[in-house]
Amino acid sequence: MINKVVASTAEAVADIESGAMIAIGGFNGVPGIPSSLIKAVADRSLSDLTIISCEAGRGKAAFQPYRRNAQGQKVVGVPELEELYPAAYLVECDQVKKAITTFSALNHPDYEGPLEARARKGEVEIELIGQGSLCERLRAGRVGLGGVYTPVGAGTLIGKGKDVRYFDGVPHILETALKPDYAIIAAYQADRFGNLTYRNGARTLNPVMAGSARVTIVEVEEIVPLGHLDPNHIVTPGPYVDRVVLSPGGRVVE
Repeated sequence: MINKVVASTAEAVADIESGAMIAIGGFNGVPGIPSSLIKAVADRSLSDLTIISCEAGRGKAAFQPYRRNAQGQKVVGVPELEELYPAAYLVECDQVKKAITTFSALNHPDYEGPLEARARKGEVEIELIGQGSLCERLRAGRVGLGGVYTPVGAGTLIGKGKDVRYFDGVPHILETALKPDYAIIAAYQADRFGNLTYRNGARTLNPVMAGSARVTIVEVEEIVPLGHLDPNHIVTPGPYVDRVVLSPGGRVVE
């Protein structure tokens, strides 16, 4: 019987080793961050990780303004500050040697993020890339392509040293596929087969990363019985998912 549900986040990430490349879901703030999985990876005290993340510029403390909406109400599905761990938390724990990201710094005079600070010291390498190009590189890896040609970055420092081809007279640079060892993502619901639904901003990079890696691990707010999910609402099908774990405060629907 297929059952991809594991008992804990620690069990879900137990085979991740130092030197691994990890794609981490989430988008420019709180939506869809696999917070408990990130914390579980950090707890393993790994080193020399390469992380792929849209958002790697904000450290743990910088997420405080996103806990409440404009009316001062707690945002549904957002854990308390002390429980929220963004991708940059792994940088704060000095476990990252390289970050492939679209957001490496916070444009704020009073805050320097952990990735920016360590990059200035030469302790962490940053590969900065546009968000669309990042998504396409992950998709290319998922479907078995070697890479994609894009006009984004052509003629800039981002395109330096990359293969150039012209399409309709426009220069395009080759962005090679990303094939991470692990993807850790967040979703709303899952069944034991690993079929996933999302809500709100979680449906950004999480579905893109699912299946791009050798092993995809997802934390969800609800685990539901087989047949509970409307097939029309399933965004990520089960074959793209290897392990499912319940987020803290989540529930199992009988």
